[in-house]
Amino acid sequence: MTTPRAVRVVTSSTEYDVRIGSGLLETIYEVVIRSAPKARRVHAIVDSGVPTQLVDRALEGIKAADLSVSRSEITPTEHVKITETWHEQITQAAAARLDRSDVILAIGGGIVGDIAGFVGASYRRGLHVIQCPTTLLAMVDASVGGKTGVNLKTPSGLLKNAIGAFHQPTEVVADIESLKSLTLRVFCAGLAECVKHSMLSADFGDAQLGSWMREHSNEILAQEADALAELVSRNVAVKAAVVATDETETSAGDMGRALLNLGHTFAHAIETLPGVRVPLGDTSCPIMHGEAVSLGLVAAASMSEDLGKTSGLIEPLESWLTDLGLPTRCEGLSDVDAILERMVHDKKASGGTIRFVIPTFEGSCRVIESPGDAPILKALEAIQA
Repeated sequence: MTTPRAVRVVTSSTEYDVRIGSGLLETIYEVVIRSAPKARRVHAIVDSGVPTQLVDRALEGIKAADLSVSRSEITPTEHVKITETWHEQITQAAAARLDRSDVILAIGGGIVGDIAGFVGASYRRGLHVIQCPTTLLAMVDASVGGKTGVNLKTPSGLLKNAIGAFHQPTEVVADIESLKSLTLRVFCAGLAECVKHSMLSADFGDAQLGSWMREHSNEILAQEADALAELVSRNVAVKAAVVATDETETSAGDMGRALLNLGHTFAHAIETLPGVRVPLGDTSCPIMHGEAVSLGLVAAASMSEDLGKTSGLIEPLESWLTDLGLPTRCEGLSDVDAILERMVHDKKASGGTIRFVIPTFEGSCRVIESPGDAPILKALEAIQA
């Protein structure tokens, strides 16, 4: 067991705690009562991959607190994270007779958290949402900051997170015991977001995050409780610091929330492209979001070096990612036109201009616009198997 920790997230619209520790799901009823004192009903939207006993213990505690509990389940993939699934979940919320004082409880990974958060944002124009992330990626990134939404199906493929809303959670509860249920591949996919945060952290209060992660990589990969609690806490603190500067990603400068998309312009384009796969993949899941982010970080470093904004970064970055069980190469990037089309529709694009976040000589990251096709194509070549 670890000593529970809390990281405060303060935005222009609200503030809340991200609680990190072991066994926290068993006392989630305390969070519900404290953060939504007028609630009478709780509707849990649950990731099918979360062990039943974890979910049952959490919901039994809520029932014992004399609250009505209902639940629905999602088997998460990017192709399930669409408007049809959101509509199904809205219908379930209506069937549960939720009103605006009630609670949506999201238990699962980032996809479930995004869908549940969007249900909470849109049903009756806003319900309490308590995020209970059960994957590392969701704990350090997806559950914090209030981005919710789904992908949009188009004739040319999925557009990532094209529909959504900003809706901050009432609280976030990260029970690191739930990480034990993950496969090694799923666990390591979350480490890509931690590497991303380390590349931003010098500007947001934790310049030593990357060196700490390297020094404690064995304990992290062994999933030692104290190391995981420290890893999650420090990553959440970095993300909270970024979100505090620019809650809804509207900053016109290069130091706002858009920086959290380091590697993601590439990642969002390639992870929905049919035929893209990584050496770690299989037919059921050829590429995961965190793996696409890992590739995107390499591509962003390559673009930065090609533009003369940094140097000597690619080799140590690739080595670190490899040590963390993450891919640096993929197959199936032959449809360049489709990739560029997805980038144009990326939610960070403005006026048809593609925006990228790249690392710089200063050890920081900056937003650039319209680098031209040549640097993009060269960056894609850097991650092509």
